[in-house]
Amino acid sequence: MIEVTANLIGGPVYFTGDKISCRVTFSYVHQTSKSHNSYVQTKDSGECSEVLGWASAQVVCICSINPQKVLVSDSVSNPSRATFNSTSLSPRAGERGLVIFSTKPKILVCDLKLPDDSCSEYIYEETIPSNLPPSFRGQAIKYSYKLKIGLQRVGASVKLLHVPLRLMTWQNLGLHSCHDEQEIVVSNPFLKTNISMNSELDDPLESMQLLTSRRSPSIYKVTNSKGKVVSLCLFKNGYRLGEDIVGTLDFGDSKVSCMQYSVTLQSQELVPEEKRCRIGGQQSKLGDESVLTSYSKHHEFCIGFLQTHLSLPVPLHVTPSFDTDMVALKWRLHFEFVTAVSALNWNGETAWEPPKVTDIETMVWDLPIVIYPTAPAHVSKALYGACEANILL
Repeated sequence: MIEVTANLIGGPVYFTGDKISCRVTFSYVHQTSKSHNSYVQTKDSGECSEVLGWASAQVVCICSINPQKVLVSDSVSNPSRATFNSTSLSPRAGERGLVIFSTKPKILVCDLKLPDDSCSEYIYEETIPSNLPPSFRGQAIKYSYKLKIGLQRVGASVKLLHVPLRLMTWQNLGLHSCHDEQEIVVSNPFLKTNISMNSELDDPLESMQLLTSRRSPSIYKVTNSKGKVVSLCLFKNGYRLGEDIVGTLDFGDSKVSCMQYSVTLQSQELVPEEKRCRIGGQQSKLGDESVLTSYSKHHEFCIGFLQTHLSLPVPLHVTPSFDTDMVALKWRLHFEFVTAVSALNWNGETAWEPPKVTDIETMVWDLPIVIYPTAPAHVSKALYGACEANILL
C-alpha cells in the first residue's frame, strides 16, 4: 500500500496573494488487512515495491449558493456532483458546488516506484491571486478553498486527497501604503535593516496595524424624543481579528434615566438587489436578504451610574469585512437601551429607594464598524486548524 500525506508548511490560513507551500510525502506501508483483496508480500518472496502512476495538485475555490436567497440559474445553484472515470482530473471532480476558481494542476510525480519501507517527499507551491473572495460560510453564499491532490495507482481508480484552506483578503478594504508613515519613524543607522522574505504582505500588515492602532476617538450623543440618553465614546472604528472593542459611556448630563443597556457584535450578510431571489413573482426586500449573526455581547445594569465602559472581543474565527458582486459582509455594534418613561427622582443621597413599578421603553441603535484581518499565523495558532491530511492507496 501507499500512504500519501499532505502537510501545509505555513499553516492552514493565508492571505490572498500569498504563496501556499505543501509537503507531499509518499510512503510504502505494509498492508495488514485480512480481506480477500489484500496483497501481502514478505521479503522472503522477493523485493516488494509499489508503483504510483501519477499525482497532481491544484487549489480550487468552491462557491455554494442558496437558491432561496440568491437569484441564479438552476444549473449554477444545484450543479450535479462531477465524477471522474478516466486518468484526467477535473477541478469539479467530487464537488457539488460551483468551482469559481482553480489553479493550473501541477504534476507532482509520474510513474513513482516505492521500494519496501521507503518514502519520497515533494514540495508543492502555488501563489494565490489577490482578487479572490475570502473564505466565508454564510447563509446565502459560501466560499471554501481546498488543496486538491489527485492520485492514481497503476491499475486502480483515481483517488482525491483534500486539504482545507482558509483565505483572508485585504485588497478591498481600502488600505493605503504605509511608506509615508515609515518616513516619520527614525531609524538606527548602526543596525542592519532586516529584509523581509515576504515584503508584498508586510506592507498591508503594517497598514492594518497603523489603521487599527491609531486612536481617533469618536463621541456619539444618543438621544430619544425626551432628550439625551448617553454619550458614547469609541476610540476607533476599525478593529482586527482577536482585538477588543473598548468604549466608555457617560450618563452624567443625561435627561433620560437609563436602566440597562446591551451591545452586541453582529455581522450583516447582504445580497445585492439585482441578485436577490424573487418570491411569488416579487423581489424580496432588503430586510429579507440581510442575514444577521450575533457574536460577543456585553450587558450591564446601569441605573444610577455616572460612567461605565464596555468591552467586546472580536473572535478570531469570523470573516473580516468584504464586498463582492454576489454578497457583502458588514459589521456593526447593535445597542439596546432600556430607559424609564419618566425621569427617576434621585432626592436623598444617603437612602434612595427605587420605585416599585416603572414604565420603560427600549431604544435600538446600530453603529457600523470595520473588521480587518490579522496575521495568518495568529489565526492558525488560535484555531488549531488541521494542517495535515492523508490517504491510503
